Amino acid sequence: MAPSEELSTTDLQRLARAEAPELPEAVTAFLVQPEKPPEKPLPEGALNFQGLKSLLWQAQNRRDAQGRRAASQEAWQRFLAQKDVPLPPRFALADLLVALYERNTDASRSALFQLVRSADLQFGLWGGLKRIYKLAEQRHDAEMFGVLAWRFDIERHSPRTREVSLGTITYLRRRAWRYLRHLGAAVPELYPQFAVEVLRHYAPDTRWRETWVAMHIWAHESHKYNAQAFSIDAPSDLVKHRAFPEAWKRSPDALMRLLDTCQSDAAARFAIQSLRKDFPEVLRSQVTPAWLERLARRPLASAHEFLVETLQGSPEFHQGKLRGLGLHEAVLALLMSPSPKARTYAIEYARAHAQDLPAERLAELVATGTADTVAFAAAVLEKRNPRELGVDFLGRLLATKATNAFASKALEQSFDRADLPHRFLVDMFYGSNEQLAWVKGYIDSKYAAAELPASFYKELLADPRHSKFPHYNTSPVEQYALKALGAYSPAAIGADWLLDTAIHPQLGTTVQKWLMRADALPGLDVERVKGLVFNAKYREVALALLGNRKLFTARQLTVPWLLALARRADPALHEFAHRYLLENLSPADFSESGDATAGLERLFELALGAKQPVPVRQFAQTYLRCHHPVIGPEQPESKSYQLKPKAPRKAYTAERLWPALFDARDDVRRFALAITRAELRTWGYHLRVYELAEADAKEVRNFAYDALLNAGEAGADERSTLKPEELDAVKVFTLTESTKRSTREVAVELIRRHYARLGGAERLAWLMESADREVGLFAVRLLWEKHRPSHLPEGWKPSGATEAPALGGTERFANVDALRTFVRRMLFGLPPGRSKEGREGMVQRRLSASTAKRRIVELIRDLGLEDQAFARVVAPVLQEFTGSLAKGEWQSCLASLVQLRAAHPGLSL
Repeated sequence: MAPSEELSTTDLQRLARAEAPELPEAVTAFLVQPEKPPEKPLPEGALNFQGLKSLLWQAQNRRDAQGRRAASQEAWQRFLAQKDVPLPPRFALADLLVALYERNTDASRSALFQLVRSADLQFGLWGGLKRIYKLAEQRHDAEMFGVLAWRFDIERHSPRTREVSLGTITYLRRRAWRYLRHLGAAVPELYPQFAVEVLRHYAPDTRWRETWVAMHIWAHESHKYNAQAFSIDAPSDLVKHRAFPEAWKRSPDALMRLLDTCQSDAAARFAIQSLRKDFPEVLRSQVTPAWLERLARRPLASAHEFLVETLQGSPEFHQGKLRGLGLHEAVLALLMSPSPKARTYAIEYARAHAQDLPAERLAELVATGTADTVAFAAAVLEKRNPRELGVDFLGRLLATKATNAFASKALEQSFDRADLPHRFLVDMFYGSNEQLAWVKGYIDSKYAAAELPASFYKELLADPRHSKFPHYNTSPVEQYALKALGAYSPAAIGADWLLDTAIHPQLGTTVQKWLMRADALPGLDVERVKGLVFNAKYREVALALLGNRKLFTARQLTVPWLLALARRADPALHEFAHRYLLENLSPADFSESGDATAGLERLFELALGAKQPVPVRQFAQTYLRCHHPVIGPEQPESKSYQLKPKAPRKAYTAERLWPALFDARDDVRRFALAITRAELRTWGYHLRVYELAEADAKEVRNFAYDALLNAGEAGADERSTLKPEELDAVKVFTLTESTKRSTREVAVELIRRHYARLGGAERLAWLMESADREVGLFAVRLLWEKHRPSHLPEGWKPSGATEAPALGGTERFANVDALRTFVRRMLFGLPPGRSKEGREGMVQRRLSASTAKRRIVELIRDLGLEDQAFARVVAPVLQEFTGSLAKGEWQSCLASLVQLRAAHPGLSL
C-alpha cells in the first residue's frame, strides 16, 4: 500500500494471509498512525484508550511494587469490562501475531523475528509477543525463545519508545533466565542450544553490565550480582564462571553455530574459549577450509584471531598452501579485520603471495583501512607504473594522505598537460580538500593567466556539484573560478553566459561588475536585454547594460521603447527612461524624420497632451525645462547630468503655454509657470497677468500677484514683473470685484500703493458699492484719507492711523461742503429701482439702486463711528436723506444717525 494511505486491521490480515514481506513494515506504520475517534460518542464517564494509558502511567509512579501491580490490574479490568467502549484496532494485532506463529512457516517466522528486533513495544503488538513467548517456552522453540529473551534483556536500557512498563520488562527478562536455569538443571543437553539462540542476537555495542541473561550465561558462577544487576562487566575469561559448565561439554554444535551467527565479539570469544577448553580435538580435526573461510567473513576480532591461530598452528594451513585450499581470499579479507593480530598476518601473507592485488582493491584499502593496512597498500601502489594506473585512478589517490605525494608527483611528471582532460581537472575541483589543493597548484604552475579557455571555468561553475555548497558561504571552487575568469575580457567570457549568471545568488555581484566594465560584448542581443527589464530578477542588470553607451546606442534602444518605459508605473523603469532620454537624446531624436522642430512639437505634445500618462508628461516637461535656453542651466537635472540646452527659445510660444496655465493638471500648470516666468515679457503677455489673478489654481494666482505687487520694487524679476506705469487702473479696480478673496485683497493693496496713479474719488465711489464689506470700507477710508477737505489742519490724521496720510498728488475737496456735495450726489444720484451703469469701462454690476444706497450708508456710518470728524461731515447728509420716500433708505439713514449720536455724544447733528 502507498505510505500515505491509512492502514486498517483488514489490510494487515490480508498481508499476513499472503505472507507478504511488507507485513513487518505495515505493522510498524499501523502502530504509529493516529487512533481514529469512535463512530459513536462514548457514554458519560467511560474510560477511553488514552485514559487507560494515563491510569497505567499513574500506577507506575507509585512507590510500592504491590500498589503498582494492583493499580495496573484495576485499570485494565476497568477498561476491558466496558461493553459500550470499542477496543482500539491495534488490539487485534495480538491474535494476528499468534496466528502467524501457529502457521509456523519460514515467511511467517521471518516476519515475527523482524518485528521482535525492530518494533516498539506498544499495546497490541506487545500482547501478541508476550503470548508467543509463553508458547515458545511450552513448545521449547529455541529460535523464537532466543530472539524474545534477547529483546527483553536489552529493552530495560533501550532508548526506544514503549508503552510496556519497566516492571513488566524486568519480570520477563528474569523469567527468561529462570527458564534457562531450569532447562540447564532438568535437560542439560538442551541448555546450550537455547543459550546460544539468546547470545547470538546481542549487538557489538551492547553494554554487558546492563544485561541480565547474557551475564548469567557466562558469569553466573562469579556470584557478582544482586537482585537488580551484575556488579562486574563481561570478564576476559568467559568460560571460568559460566553457568552449567557440564552442559556445554556435551556437544560442540551449539558453540560452532554461535561462532557462525553471533553479532558481538564477546559472544564469539565465549564460543572460541569454550571450544578450546571443551573440544580441542574438534578444532584440530573437524575445522575445514570452508568453515574457516566463513569465519574470515565475520567482522569479529576474536573470530579472526582464532582463525589466524588455527592457520598458524597447523602445517596443513601453511601460507603457501592457502591459495590451493581456497583460503587466499579469506586471508586477504583479514586486511580489514578489527584485530591487529589478524591484520599483521594478512599483510605478511599479501607481501609474500599477493603482490598482484588489483589496484582498485589497494585503493580501497588506502581509503578505508587502518594505519598498518594503509601503509602496506600505499607501498604496493608506489611500485606500480603511473601510466598503467591511469589519470583517474591517481586522482583518487590524491584524496588520501598516504598516497597524496606519490599521486601528485606521478600526475605532474608522468603526464603532459594534454594527458589530463578538462573533465578530470573539474572532478578534482569537486573532490577532497587534498584534490582541490593539488588541482589549483597544478593549473597555476602549468598554465598562464587566461591560457585555459574561459569555457573551462564556466563548465566548472555550471557543474551540478557546485549547487551542493551552502548558499550563505562562497565555496573555494567559486572563488578560484571567479578569480581566473577575472583575467578574461567580458567578450571572451561570452555575453549570454554573463547575462544568465548576472542574477546568480553568489556569482551575480561579480559578474555584474564585469558587465559594467565591458567596452563591447559581441553577440549581446539588445532585444533580449530590453525584454529582461520586465523581469524583476534581471531588471537592475538589464537597466545598467542598457544605460551603457559603449554597449548600446540610443538608436538601438529606440525612442518609442523608452517612451513606453516612461509610461510604466514602476519607479525604477520610468526613472531610468527619464534619465536616459534627458542625457542622451536631442530634440531631433523625438521625430521620425530627425527634424528638431518636429521633435519639439512631439515633446510639447507629450508634456501637455490630454491623454498622456503622468510619467511621460513629467519626463517631457523636465526635458523641455532643461533645454530651455534661459532657465535650463538653473534646473537641478541639468546640473546633475551636465546638460546643455538644445532647444531654441522661439519654440516656447505663448500659444502653447498660456492655456496650460489654466489646465486642471498640477504638473502641467507648474511646467507652464516655469516657462512663463522667463517668457512673459518676451511674449508681450505681461499686460495679461490680470487674467491669471482669476485662475482657480493658487500657484497661478500667486504668480499674477507677484507680477502686480512687485511693480516698482527693487530686485524684482523684470521678466515677470510689471512696471508701475504698466498698471491698468480699470483692470485693477475690476479685480476688486473678483470672487476670490485673495485677489480682491491684492487689488486693494495695489490701489493703496499706487493710488496716485490708479485712484480718484469717482472710482472710490464705484468701489464703495462692492459686495465685499472690507473693500467698500477701504474705499470710504481712502476717500476720507486722500480727499479730506483742505481746510482741515495739516497734521490731522484719521482715527487708527500712525501717521498723517500722504496725499501724493491727489486733489482734496476744497471744503466740507464740497465733500458733502460729493456724498449727497452718491446717495441722491442713484434712482430707485434701476441698476447702476458701469463707469469708465469697469464691469457692470447687477445691483439694485436701493441695495447700493444701503451699502454706502452703512459704510459711511461705519467710518463715522470710528472717526468723529468724518461723522460731523456726513451727518447732515444722512439727515437730509431721511426724507426719502423709499422706506428702506430713510430707515437706514435714521438708524445710522442714532448710532453716530450714541458713539459721539458731544456731536451736534
